[in-house]
Amino acid sequence: MVEDYIKARRLGESQYRKDVNTGRYPYLTALDDIVPQTQITAENRIGVMEIPISAIVGTKTRGRQEAFATNFMPILNSETEFGIKWSQLYDAAVNEGIRDAILVYEYMNRFYVQEGNKRVSVSKYLGTLSIVADVVRLMPLRTGTKDNNIYYEFVDFYKAAGFYGIIFSEEGRYQKLCDVLKLPMSKQWTSDERRNVKSAFDRFTDIFERKGGTRLEVTKGDAFLLYLTVYGLKELMDVSNLQIEQNLDNIWEEFLKNSDDVSLVQDPEILEKHEKKTFFDIFTSQDKGFKGSVLKAAFIYEKSPDTSGWSYSHEFGRNYVTEKFGGRVETFKFENCETPELVATAIDAAADAGANVIFTTTGMMIEASVKAKVKHPDIYILNCSVRTNYNTIRTYYGRMYEAKYLMGALAASVTDGNDIGYVELCPQYGTISNVNAFAIGAQMVNPYARVHLKWLGLKDRDWKKELRDANIMTISGPELTPPKNASREFGIYMVSDGDVVSNIAMTIFDWGKFYQIILDSILSGTFQSAALTKDHKALNFWFGMKSGVIDVILSRELGYASWKMMEGLKKAMLADVLNPFDGELRSQKGIIKGKGSERLTSDEIVTMHWLNDNVIGNIPPIEEFNDRTRELMRMGGFAVNKGEQEDEVTADI
Repeated sequence: MVEDYIKARRLGESQYRKDVNTGRYPYLTALDDIVPQTQITAENRIGVMEIPISAIVGTKTRGRQEAFATNFMPILNSETEFGIKWSQLYDAAVNEGIRDAILVYEYMNRFYVQEGNKRVSVSKYLGTLSIVADVVRLMPLRTGTKDNNIYYEFVDFYKAAGFYGIIFSEEGRYQKLCDVLKLPMSKQWTSDERRNVKSAFDRFTDIFERKGGTRLEVTKGDAFLLYLTVYGLKELMDVSNLQIEQNLDNIWEEFLKNSDDVSLVQDPEILEKHEKKTFFDIFTSQDKGFKGSVLKAAFIYEKSPDTSGWSYSHEFGRNYVTEKFGGRVETFKFENCETPELVATAIDAAADAGANVIFTTTGMMIEASVKAKVKHPDIYILNCSVRTNYNTIRTYYGRMYEAKYLMGALAASVTDGNDIGYVELCPQYGTISNVNAFAIGAQMVNPYARVHLKWLGLKDRDWKKELRDANIMTISGPELTPPKNASREFGIYMVSDGDVVSNIAMTIFDWGKFYQIILDSILSGTFQSAALTKDHKALNFWFGMKSGVIDVILSRELGYASWKMMEGLKKAMLADVLNPFDGELRSQKGIIKGKGSERLTSDEIVTMHWLNDNVIGNIPPIEEFNDRTRELMRMGGFAVNKGEQEDEVTADI
């Protein structure tokens, strides 16, 4: 009908004026104008399928681009041949539907029309969500940028899932989606699996958008993954729309954060500062401190303190705060919570026991913690991990790289030769900075020092044998050993003839001090300070040596010179005049930053995925680790193996 063409044209003219007024190009984008052929590595015919019409953003060539505004609405006069054909197509679409597939080129998850622009225009005017298209994929050059990496992850995902629409804003999320769905990304899904996931995504998207999701910065894919992480696929397929809306209300705060931004709070003083009271507060006697007589804190351990050095160190912390706070704080623990189900059961039990705050003490517990926060919104839940991207709970960890820097310097000073062993569990967020800080510290004392990196979590590998076979006798090993498996192979140790082990030094987490800072802030009311909650970033308490939560303990067997060196380095570290990531940095593949460069930012330190030039080893892909370690890396974030790519902070030299 001509009347509908006139209405559509008004929409087009409105968009045209808006674009002109804001300085934007007012016509459809032509792919050939923005992507030169030299940037295309291959054309792959994908075939005929339904594609989301919202992802159609322009034309392949210049042909008809000036017949449409950027919203694909027509802008030519209704009496033109174009206007008449558009009206005829509209009538056919209303009466019979659009049957013929359009021809589109897909580039970086966006579609550009070669044949069928008017069909797209009519469909968009009618509010159609998808359209049948014959798709040709244009593969971009690998550039190593974030968007490029995400797209190549999508291509792998598409091979398994076989449909378009799910787009993520961060790397690693296609694999995480498959993990949450318990479906492979390495082989094709069955037709039922594809249909079920596509149907669930479409249903979620419809409800999410109606609730205002399009106004948020997260993609629909990001929101979909978060929903599945908390509630699961069944809670999306087998419940009413009203229940899904209620579930979205419960986790809506998570959608407000800015992509994967995490606020790394490095100074505990921010938790000690009380906000100034306003005139209104004075007369209403507002007090944000804890109101009860006794604050109850629950600690959830993956293993028992007898069998795990990690749980053992947190148990020290729990006992410390129990004694420190006297009757003001009551603590209790749950051991051997090795599965998400056991963690959830322990949190429920802690809630039933009246816990006001719950500490889940490993990154493996992060998703169970987020789910529990939905169920127990009035309980403070904190997870021991770094840079995990949830803001309904908080996370906490320490800047261990500071201590590792000192330990590297010490190891190099006592080593007979240039070779030092270094053992780390896996390349999680934060652990690569530990490795590099150690290596830089060693290099500072001995420019020829070589740090041989070994990963504990790799499948079918014996790191002790590998170091022994290489005749490496000075080793930075695990931080602690459990009481039941007492060993001297922790911290920095040296192996002499006859396999006699001598401890040199060790780094420690003083979890008691860490928990004291957090519990003090809850009791005083500063835990919910506006200074911490003013933006919508996920919040991680990332304290260092200056706050007393991390320290280095030296062996009495060390000589005077070693003690004096370490005391001087530690004073410089505490005064913030010594840092491994100041100035020039060199990786295995070249210069990261030039001379005189500023210190890496906190986020660059946590997320680095390069190894210092004196490290012997690599960052293996996640597939090479054992199942338990892979799950920890998936939940807590991990340094992605980017092959030949270099870190994004590479400087112009």
